[in-house]
Amino acid sequence: YVGSHDYRVYALDGRTGAKKWEFKTGNIVYSSPAIGADGTVYIGSVDKKVYALNGRTGAKKWEFKTKDQVWASPSIGPDGTVYIGSFDHKVYALDGNNGAKKWEYITEGKVSSSPAVGDDGTIYFGSHDKKVYALNGRTGVKKWEFKTRGGANSSPAIGADGTVYVGSDDKYVYALDSQTGARKW
Repeated sequence: YVGSHDYRVYALDGRTGAKKWEFKTGNIVYSSPAIGADGTVYIGSVDKKVYALNGRTGAKKWEFKTKDQVWASPSIGPDGTVYIGSFDHKVYALDGNNGAKKWEYITEGKVSSSPAVGDDGTIYFGSHDKKVYALNGRTGVKKWEFKTRGGANSSPAIGADGTVYVGSDDKYVYALDSQTGARKW
């Protein structure tokens, strides 16, 4: 599954490269798709929407409208919750089955970082407000934040030991303790 500048999401046969289906959004698709356990394809678009598509047919299951562009790629929690950021300064938790908003968290900057989901359900993401956040994935309550000296626009990665790694526009990569947000290096 791949997005494009022609406003479309494509599904290609992995063996042959033949197009299986395409779905047209309302604008450019910078987001990479996330695939749910049931094969649903989740993707964001510059048209301010998050889409859930049937992975077999490409038919739209639901859409959720934010208030600004969605460049971030969605992440899926262990319970099927879809987490995604928007340029409207928010991260959303959406029910993967129907797109209903479970919660939203407001930052002080655009969110183009794709959330990383920890083993305990914590989500980690960065924002243009120069902060990295850790939120309870079930409730959206902030666990901690860490301030960098530049926009934290990269998508965090979580190491086997639970360390959260994230890059910043300040030209540094940070290693953070996933429980406290304390800088390791």
